[in-house]
Amino acid sequence: MNIESRYEKLINYLTDYIYTVTIKGGVAVDTYHGPGCVSVTGYTSDDYARDPDLWFRMVHDKDRDKVLEQAGLALSGKEVNPIEHRIIHRNGSVRWVKNKIVVTKDSIGNPVSYDGLINDITELKKAEAAARIRNKQLRQADKMASLGILVAGIAHEINNPNNFILLNIQLFLKIWKDITPILDEYYSNNGDFVLAGMLYSKAKDKIAQSLDSILQGSDRIKIITKSLTEYSGTDSGRLNEKVDINKVVETAILITENLIKKSTNNFAVKYGKDLPGIRGNIQQLEQVVINLINNACQSLKDTSAKIAVSTYYNAERKKVRIKVEDEGIGIDEKNLKYIMDPFFTTKRNIGGTGLGLSVSYNIVKSHGGTLLLKSEPGTGTAARVSFPVNEGQA
Repeated sequence: MNIESRYEKLINYLTDYIYTVTIKGGVAVDTYHGPGCVSVTGYTSDDYARDPDLWFRMVHDKDRDKVLEQAGLALSGKEVNPIEHRIIHRNGSVRWVKNKIVVTKDSIGNPVSYDGLINDITELKKAEAAARIRNKQLRQADKMASLGILVAGIAHEINNPNNFILLNIQLFLKIWKDITPILDEYYSNNGDFVLAGMLYSKAKDKIAQSLDSILQGSDRIKIITKSLTEYSGTDSGRLNEKVDINKVVETAILITENLIKKSTNNFAVKYGKDLPGIRGNIQQLEQVVINLINNACQSLKDTSAKIAVSTYYNAERKKVRIKVEDEGIGIDEKNLKYIMDPFFTTKRNIGGTGLGLSVSYNIVKSHGGTLLLKSEPGTGTAARVSFPVNEGQA
């Protein structure tokens, strides 16, 4: 085998196909596409010979400028860097190719031809895209894990001073209860007097109400921090806990309460009575409801728009259901079919990641349930989650 044949064999091994452009006076006068082109483009060498513009028309319209720039540099005899670009295969599919050009010059340095070495890198591009998605998911998961640790730490730090408030307010309530009869007797015998800058007759009820409010507020802080600590704790992953759907929704509303208050003045919740329990993972199901409520809040145009959350039991189908309805901007039909896909979001401009519904869908699916969305642009969205009830769980 002579050296020329060996080089040709080696090049054919390293590339999917070769094309050659003949140059005269800085202009392409002839182009030949090797027989390997059909496996990459769907077109034969004869197709390219009959249609000299086919090589350019098959380039994806978004990549044509850089392909023209590469060809222009080669025609002028300049060194050309490899480029990656898309082509439209004969069957209509999009392929990615790597296009490397080698320029041949005559004895005085004028370009006489160039060879294009084409590699089909479609599968490589798909693998790279999948790797990017996985990396993004891992970064998001790591971020959420870190956030869980942070939330648990903050909840613990809040609990310390709150416990101090809780203990002391209970003491002051007892003191106020013991001292009130003495103050009342003094008031009866001597008339009204000033207490904390106010007349005792007006201050008495306000002081009692203030002390009660401090106690209620402190109790509420304790409940919220407990819910946050439990929600941010390590997920066991087990789906065998006995779940009270009403309690799941109640906890989710408690955690999202601040967002709800900022988003709407028209929030309603209706809990179904005597709902049968289901088997699952409480923490994961709380995450589903939290995601749905967050989506509903983010979709509202103003605080007058309504959000309604309800739970109920469909006895005929033996399913426990949660419904989250909003009067938000809605989702158009074009986007609705992609809304469960990872990283697809219509709220990128306000920090949406496109993970909430995808994660929720997979959680619900792992519980043997369904997550359905109905939406109409300008009217709102209704999300319905259904979970099967097995015999013996009711």
